[in-house]
Amino acid sequence: MGLTVCTLIIGWGSMVASEGAPRQRACVEIRAACQQAGFVQGGGKDGDGILVDCIRPIVQGSGQRRRASKPLPQVDPQLVAACKQENPRFGQRNAPAQSVEPAAPPPAAPPTTDAPSR
Repeated sequence: MGLTVCTLIIGWGSMVASEGAPRQRACVEIRAACQQAGFVQGGGKDGDGILVDCIRPIVQGSGQRRRASKPLPQVDPQLVAACKQENPRFGQRNAPAQSVEPAAPPPAAPPTTDAPSR
């Protein structure tokens, strides 16, 4: 009986912890929703590309391409917001890299004084 009670307490504790934890895998859930709706990797030419026909319109809040052959899955806007916070570049294939401050030039070497030899 002691083992059963411990197992129940540990299981209950993990449920409470997971319910209180913020979504850390929101982008993964969006990708899974697209896959469940029938979108596939490399299907852009057929209108069922996972990136161009599903993920990108969901994350950007835009309409689907005319070529899209499947309807978008329903995705909670809070999930989309969590994904954007988790990974701002999710759904962008060739997005420019985030601007990076140019590094300061290296310090100049101290001048050398060559004293004449006697």
